[in-house]
Amino acid sequence: FTLGVVSFFMAIGIAVFATLGSIVNPRLDQGAQMFGLQFAAFVLAQILLQAPIGRATDFYGRKRFIVIGMALLVPTTAVQGFVMSSWLMFGARFAQGVAGAMVFAPALALAGDIATDTSSGSTLSVLTMAFGFGVALGPLLSGFLVELAFAVPFAFAAALAGVGLVLVVTQVEEVRTPGRSSSD
Repeated sequence: FTLGVVSFFMAIGIAVFATLGSIVNPRLDQGAQMFGLQFAAFVLAQILLQAPIGRATDFYGRKRFIVIGMALLVPTTAVQGFVMSSWLMFGARFAQGVAGAMVFAPALALAGDIATDTSSGSTLSVLTMAFGFGVALGPLLSGFLVELAFAVPFAFAAALAGVGLVLVVTQVEEVRTPGRSSSD
């Protein structure tokens, strides 16, 4: 359940950017192409890093990657509300993607470790549903919160990531010994 909540919070942080193009573009004096590149930067980081991070979690353990990823998610989300350069926004989104890769792949792997042979589908579906719900809710929240100030959706999402970090540290445990396969 905690991994689902963390995935939900992470997805909100990713998705608050989605509906803000009409505000981000004039703010950063950029066109739609640059906004598209910034939006894609998160996914680009995921594509480049999820497989190597997944392999690393097999050896070093899952929880430490989730903790580091959630800790990195806080500033990389918050800073998006304050940067005033197109390339800095790209960098912030890419760094947020690095954080996301450190959370999502290890969280799925840990959920798989926790699941029994007869419950793996339902266990993993909790994470994927939570992620999808966050992706749907993030843009809706940002549409309301941006009315307060541009930085508010990002600060709110960063605060959720901070809560997620505390939850992971206090509620999530490694279920297998790092550096060993389940057949060892």
